[in-house]
Amino acid sequence: MTAVVTLEPLTAAAFAPFGDVVDAPALEGRAALMQTLAAKDGAVAAQLSFNHVKPWSLPLRAREMERHNRSSQCFVPLDVSRWVLLVAPDKGGVPDATKLRGFMARGDQAVNYHLGTWHHPLRALDRPGRFAMLMWTTGRKADDEEWATLPAPVSLAE
Repeated sequence: MTAVVTLEPLTAAAFAPFGDVVDAPALEGRAALMQTLAAKDGAVAAQLSFNHVKPWSLPLRAREMERHNRSSQCFVPLDVSRWVLLVAPDKGGVPDATKLRGFMARGDQAVNYHLGTWHHPLRALDRPGRFAMLMWTTGRKADDEEWATLPAPVSLAE
């Protein structure tokens, strides 16, 4: 039987153990990240990329997660309806599958995964989505990202 992770609304308080949530600022306002944009251990090259991702539908099935131990990773939606985040704390070098959390993000919410946060790959809902992504890299993929397979697949649902 596949475990189900119910998606909760993305809020700064709920997501705080895993990263930052940046809501769209008020008119003429400004939102900024400084302290949690982080890089270490040779990740000195900034990488700003732009992604166009296909749409997915719920329920989503998750089998693996990734993390970046040398850089935070910030996703900023440019043209997105809704998108899904699945995160987990670390437990002995792998995601703690007993503490998975799923979030439903609005199209005007950006996130910055803290350094080392396990997360599922980017998934947009409803229609194709465009995102900007900022992180730092060593230039060696094996050093910049780590993948882990969950002990059993999970289903993400509303």
